[in-house]
Amino acid sequence: MLNVALQKNEFDLLVALIYDISRIHLDETKVNLVQSRLADLLEKYHFVNYMALYQEAKINEKLSTELIDRITTNETSFFRDSKVFESLLKHIFETYLDQSNRLQIWSAACATGQEPYTLAMMLKELIYNLSKFRLQIICTDISSDALRQAARGTYTAHEIHRGLDNKRITCYFDKQKDGLYKIKDELRSLVHFQNRNLITPNTLHNKFQIVLCRNVAIYFDTKTKQQIFENIANMMAPEGILIIGSSEMLIGISERFERREWNNIAYYQLKG
Repeated sequence: MLNVALQKNEFDLLVALIYDISRIHLDETKVNLVQSRLADLLEKYHFVNYMALYQEAKINEKLSTELIDRITTNETSFFRDSKVFESLLKHIFETYLDQSNRLQIWSAACATGQEPYTLAMMLKELIYNLSKFRLQIICTDISSDALRQAARGTYTAHEIHRGLDNKRITCYFDKQKDGLYKIKDELRSLVHFQNRNLITPNTLHNKFQIVLCRNVAIYFDTKTKQQIFENIANMMAPEGILIIGSSEMLIGISERFERREWNNIAYYQLKG
């Protein structure tokens, strides 16, 4: 790995480009993060410094996409923040499925797919015969690399044991000859992946009853957060449910939602 220092002027130009493309906000405290995430691109494309990377990324869409892939955080796991899934979402799913056989869910910023596959597992555990229901989980992310892994539905032993017990691993995955674990087709068929930026207005043409956008808004400035949650609200069914990160709030961000609680877990509901 090349050991090239990221200069301040290079950092300023790169974070401005990243913001223009993705609206991800990176301040001066993120210099080391940006350098560590982008260092391999210098070696891969034989750039002598970060200025050369910036100059090429401005005009090369493939490279700018790779740049965003490196910057976006894909930290995730199955059943992450388990009480949200095992308690709140179980209750919400049961409520909706008692009223209708149709349910559309959006996993926004789905990273490498653990969240939407967790949702699929929960639906399977609540519904014996999935074919009798019209269920769809739409999953979006800005990172092409993350989406490719998510769409494959294969995970390492380390990834699979983060959040899943042996019973669920056996029930929902097939172990491959290479040691990876592949999600079973019955669950994979519920999940559909698309490359989408949250700041882009409605391009999904869906009306979702449930939206998960957890631990995503923390990477954006206030103006961008307002735009994101306005876009989300416009893609939701009347009185739809929005679930964000446990440390996140919509105060000063959006007035389209009412804060609710169930079993001491907060969520938001689209105003009528």
